[in-house]
Amino acid sequence: MVMRRTARRRAFALIDVIIGGVILGIGLAAVLSIAERSLAMQQRSERDLVAATLVDGLLNEVLATGPVEWMEQRAQDGRFDAPFQDWQWQVEIRKQEVGDPYRVMAVVRDPNGAAYEVETLMAPRITEAEEPERRPQTPIDRQARYDQTQQPK
Repeated sequence: MVMRRTARRRAFALIDVIIGGVILGIGLAAVLSIAERSLAMQQRSERDLVAATLVDGLLNEVLATGPVEWMEQRAQDGRFDAPFQDWQWQVEIRKQEVGDPYRVMAVVRDPNGAAYEVETLMAPRITEAEEPERRPQTPIDRQARYDQTQQPK
């Protein structure tokens, strides 16, 4: 009789260990899956951040150069310098109606081929010959205006 009870206890202990191992395996698989997703999301976020920085720099170059000068002097596509030599860029500048700003679209492609596009409007740069007269038609007496605001009412 004593032998049967100890055999049953051992059998239940073995079943408990097996069930515990299965539960532990399921939990470990879930943790590994979450860690894998987290790593993939972090890598995607890094690519998005690099793409945003590169497209911002590209649009700043177009703005500093001017859309007209960019079309005349620069290539419309290419690759970035190191350490981003695997990244490609493309700039498309379209003239609209007279007096309207240029439509500028910048596209950056990551090494995996994903495209990041930004489209904006950009006015042409004013050359020194085109600089308008910016003086008021009537002179402004700033001291008199200040004195009027300081008088008690």
